[in-house]
Amino acid sequence: MTLSVLHISDLHRDPSNPISNQVLIDSLERDRDRYTREGNVPIRPPDIIVVSGDIIYGVKHDSEDAESSLRYQYEEALHFLDELAARFVDGDKRCIIIVPGNHDVSDYHFRNSLAPVAVQLDARKALSEQLVSPGSHLRWSWPEFSLYRIDDTGMYGRRFDAFIEFYSSFYENQRSYSADPARQFDIFDLPDKGLAIVGFNSCYDNDTLNKQGAIHPDCIAEARLQLRDLSYQGRMRIAVWHHNIEGPPTKMDYVDPEIVQNLIDSGYSLGLHGHQHRPQYLDTRFRHGPDRRIIISAGTICGSAAYRFGRAYNLVELDPESRTGRLHVREMQNDNLNLPIWGPRSLSSHSAEYLAFDFEPPLESFESADRNTAVLSRARRLYDSNKYEEASLLLRPLSRIEKLARPLLLDCLHRIDDMQGIIEFFDPPESASEAIALMDALWTENRRERLTQVLGMPLIHKSIDPSVVEMRNKYSARLA
Repeated sequence: MTLSVLHISDLHRDPSNPISNQVLIDSLERDRDRYTREGNVPIRPPDIIVVSGDIIYGVKHDSEDAESSLRYQYEEALHFLDELAARFVDGDKRCIIIVPGNHDVSDYHFRNSLAPVAVQLDARKALSEQLVSPGSHLRWSWPEFSLYRIDDTGMYGRRFDAFIEFYSSFYENQRSYSADPARQFDIFDLPDKGLAIVGFNSCYDNDTLNKQGAIHPDCIAEARLQLRDLSYQGRMRIAVWHHNIEGPPTKMDYVDPEIVQNLIDSGYSLGLHGHQHRPQYLDTRFRHGPDRRIIISAGTICGSAAYRFGRAYNLVELDPESRTGRLHVREMQNDNLNLPIWGPRSLSSHSAEYLAFDFEPPLESFESADRNTAVLSRARRLYDSNKYEEASLLLRPLSRIEKLARPLLLDCLHRIDDMQGIIEFFDPPESASEAIALMDALWTENRRERLTQVLGMPLIHKSIDPSVVEMRNKYSARLA
């Protein structure tokens, strides 16, 4: 496997069973030492860290100095994630994806946005219909047996203030989180890993009296529009959010499965979530068209574990080229919640030490194909105007997804004498002309060892093309 994702969720520290940052980090490091060298199939150390929500435990609305308490909890989480980044991904925060969860919704700001509603007998039917309508500002509290209305939408919109402040601080102002629900997503582009990971907020309109998870439709649509850009072409798409997609009849704190169907339709190959405090694997298929699917996995690390589960986290190994993966569950093995020891756990339906799966390739839309054609035409016009450098910049992102782009890019790079570019985009070669250009470039750049390997490739070694044979003989003699 070429990539490994450390997937942790539900970091909120249970006040009745607190655990310090130092102890938690130490336990995860000790477990990394084990899983990278033990077992029948050692696990690759993490390249990416996904934190799928519930960064803090939260505070009740009537707590003393609730806002300061929120910030204190986020400060503790900030120190933990800073240290986790330093010890697991060399401090590279581009490789850490964070989304909010329902515990990150400030109950203090929510409760202070409410006003009581007097229920008149003749208005009960109309109010009950409003209460269950999408986007309703009404909230019902069973413990108080009272109806409320969100009266201060500005205060309600501040439910994520503390999370937004934490997010900006963690990413050192290189990333920000929008207060606008329609913009609460973030794209983490990792070209060196062939991934584009999108973190979504599944707490749209979520609060302590409306526990259903939801992702704002505009977030899914806007993320899809942005991912159409050529710079994202060929990337495996991963979606991250907090809420699970199924639950018992008496619960409502999960997202509508149709939201996941929309993510599949948008070309995501993998989904990672948390919330339910137990690891799980779901093979969710697309119901509205071609046979695409998305793999959903989940785990928890600090919260109270679900029935028959201990505290746990996931390691997801991926090979984007072969489109295969392995899901490893690491569960707490001992009973001391303040001094965890982690070890492997099989999923209940699977007895092996890991669960192997495969996932779908990136989905290239018809719009992308049309856009690629337009870019090719523009690059051709630049080429015809002798603007080879500008044409090459347009063609580079297309070179691995559009066959027509390769010969034009090769000619542009040859004309501007860009040997490094020829090596980057045409090793290994796919045609006789690419083979000739690559041999020249490797010799010019003094890449003797690689040139020796290239000369042994069947495309060159077995070629009867006179031009290839001439170059092969020339460089074989020089290397002798």
